[in-house]
Amino acid sequence: MSEVKEIFLKDYKEPDFNIESVNLTFELFEDETDVTNIMKIEKLDNVSDLVLDAGELELKEIVLDGEVLGSDRYITSEETLTILNVPQNFILEIRNKIYPQNNTELEGLYKSGAIFCTQNEPEGFRRITPYLDRPDVMSVFTTTVIADKEKYPILLSNGNKIHCHESFDTRHGVTWHDPHPKPSYLFALVAGDLDFITDSFTTASGNEVELNIYVDKGNSQKATHAMASLINAMKWDEEKYGREYDLDIYNIVAVDSFNMGAMENKGLNIFNSAYVLADADTATDANFMGIESVIAHEYFHNWTGNRITCKNWFQLTLKEGLTVFRDQSFSADLNSKEVQRIDDVKALRERQFVEDASPTAHPIQPKSYISMNNFYTATVYEKGAEVIRMIHTMLGDENYRKATDLYFESFDGQAVTTDDFLWAMKQNGEFDLEHFKLWYDQSGTPTLQVTESFENGTYALTLAQKIPNKVGGETQKAMYFPLKIALLDKDGNEILEKMLIISKESETFRFDDLVAKPTLSINRDFSAPIIIDHQGVDYPFLMKHDQNSFTRYEAAQEFAGQSMFKLIDGEDISEFVDAYGYLLDLELDLSYKALLLELPSITTLMQKQEVVDFEPLYEAKEKLSMMIAQRYETKLLELYTQNNEPNNSELDSLSIGRRALKNRVLTLLGALKSEKVLTLAKEQYDNTVTMTDKVVALDVLEMFEESERVEAFEDFYNKYKNNTLVMNKYFALLAASSRDGLLQRVQDLQSDAVYDEKVPNLVRSLIGVFARNYKYFHKKDGSGYDFVANKIIEIDKFNPQMASGLAGAFKIYPKMNEKNKNLMEITLKCVISTQGLSKNTFEIVNKILK
Repeated sequence: MSEVKEIFLKDYKEPDFNIESVNLTFELFEDETDVTNIMKIEKLDNVSDLVLDAGELELKEIVLDGEVLGSDRYITSEETLTILNVPQNFILEIRNKIYPQNNTELEGLYKSGAIFCTQNEPEGFRRITPYLDRPDVMSVFTTTVIADKEKYPILLSNGNKIHCHESFDTRHGVTWHDPHPKPSYLFALVAGDLDFITDSFTTASGNEVELNIYVDKGNSQKATHAMASLINAMKWDEEKYGREYDLDIYNIVAVDSFNMGAMENKGLNIFNSAYVLADADTATDANFMGIESVIAHEYFHNWTGNRITCKNWFQLTLKEGLTVFRDQSFSADLNSKEVQRIDDVKALRERQFVEDASPTAHPIQPKSYISMNNFYTATVYEKGAEVIRMIHTMLGDENYRKATDLYFESFDGQAVTTDDFLWAMKQNGEFDLEHFKLWYDQSGTPTLQVTESFENGTYALTLAQKIPNKVGGETQKAMYFPLKIALLDKDGNEILEKMLIISKESETFRFDDLVAKPTLSINRDFSAPIIIDHQGVDYPFLMKHDQNSFTRYEAAQEFAGQSMFKLIDGEDISEFVDAYGYLLDLELDLSYKALLLELPSITTLMQKQEVVDFEPLYEAKEKLSMMIAQRYETKLLELYTQNNEPNNSELDSLSIGRRALKNRVLTLLGALKSEKVLTLAKEQYDNTVTMTDKVVALDVLEMFEESERVEAFEDFYNKYKNNTLVMNKYFALLAASSRDGLLQRVQDLQSDAVYDEKVPNLVRSLIGVFARNYKYFHKKDGSGYDFVANKIIEIDKFNPQMASGLAGAFKIYPKMNEKNKNLMEITLKCVISTQGLSKNTFEIVNKILK
């Protein structure tokens, strides 16, 4: 491993140079790519030398103001190119050679199958050509791409197409110009033989925008949902934020090999194909919703990320937290607000709360990093979105819109900080900005301890904050946040609903003139990303009467979780099983009802253990599932029949809700492992026209040893083996199995003809899902740890970003029981001692061990 260098926010320095314009020419060949980079540069500070970031590239020639430089005029190192004694203003031309076909790290310019494509965020551009590869250097880019006409008829880059070159015999070229200054991480290039669909959108100002989505040959019909989602996002951003699109053309390209979900490159978004391609036969309802969300997210970045970008990478949540909040709001407006909010909170708790309680915990604005790739985290994104949501809650819709308008007007075309954003918010609100800023600086999830009393008609609510220490042990301060509450009378009617501002370590709120002690409904809509510690709650009452969809869901989840821990202790849980029957009879939105019937995940349960031991959690959940299925089998079968529409593939809310409820019921019935359930699951697999139903049926069948399971999985494999996106589902289903002998089956699947370790989606589906299968990953013989650790070491050699992501599976290490902890420690020490380990993986493993 090269020398580990930690980079600190406190050491940030403004750039010494500005690059006014960049003119790039790419000559693409099968064995190599020639890059010509012509930069117009201005010196901003009293320095003599220009230090450019430079990765793995082969220098051919450097020309300064028309003079070819000799080797005595520049210095090369592993990570930089230094041009000595440069003038105040100058033109620098650099010619270099790169080898995209050999780029397995998928950063910079690389090949995904037969397609040339790029991924430059955060620091990939330096692998293409020497440059000031930092977000606060914003330049106007003009790009010419030249390649073989037959192999690469589609040549794309940022901005508007300004010229086509057809005079190169068997080769051709296209020149693109982006008039909006941007940092290098937003540069993009694509070349390939692609199908595409096209549409148009007319902005509120009357400008017509050409919309194109490029996909692999034969997949164009699967891009229609993505196109509809894009048009909806463009309309929504105009209506909600007043933001119009600013180029003549908007292109999206889908590729299979991509480390991330998607990338918002100006005018040329490059997507993981999983977030573009969908039809009823190959995509689940969740896939359709995910595509809608990610398409919108990347489009919304045009203003929150591109037009206004980050001054440095420590400000990443400035663009990502804000844009996640925007895409969540968009999805809520287009679909069910209640379901969207619960899904968002579930995702936060499954990933970010775990991160916040681990050795890798960090604020939404980290103060240092070794590899920036490791900070594209749930904390920066999802917790960052919750911080924006709290601002929105405190300001209200009208003032929030005024504040964002001011933000756009004040900072358009600039690289800014979170402080700049908060300044704009403060101009339209009365909240304590300095205190609130602790959300940007402190790590960990606050716990709010609730104490109630009632005397002489006065209800007293005492709230005490319990703030975790930093990873290093330093204490942290009480936070400032909005808290939505309601008080309910004995019949479940709302006495009042109120937003409190919580700002002290402990404070008491009093409510007078009440005839009886009310029931508290707290943290409505999940108004703050905190943990509520409230003893003696009447969960059955809240499950029946609370009209806030989130807190009713929360009551059901908390009651179920408490009941599972009672099962572990051998206590009676009949009260919960009785209350569950009430949920079955509720007349509600079907998707919301499916969420209410869901039992807490193992990830949720383990967060409530001081010392984590997964075996009793799995046993308790399996036992509770069995109790519910046995008690309510008739009712569950009735719900299944009422909502089973095997020939319905529509995406309206009622159809999606019916599938969600039917499949929740089938999963619950799966606990019985009866012949009746086996038949039901096999019939669902055989008769449905939707991938949603197929996947759930296979998940249930995977519990059985019978031939029906084998037949269904063989049929699925044979039908979809040539569709990588569907095969991701196949590998994920098998890696999530609860049947004995899983590790050996996962090891064997690596030899499957479809599996390719160089494709991140496939690795996530097999190895990543196995690492989240706690029953086998945390098996007490250490075999799961050894397997995943060996994969991390192996993958780290060619894709460090993928490897460090897998290493995150070990972040629960400090909370594990002694036996598992010892096994983990041995395994992690083996990983960190590996010769040549990347800084990406070193940073994660080192933090865990510390």
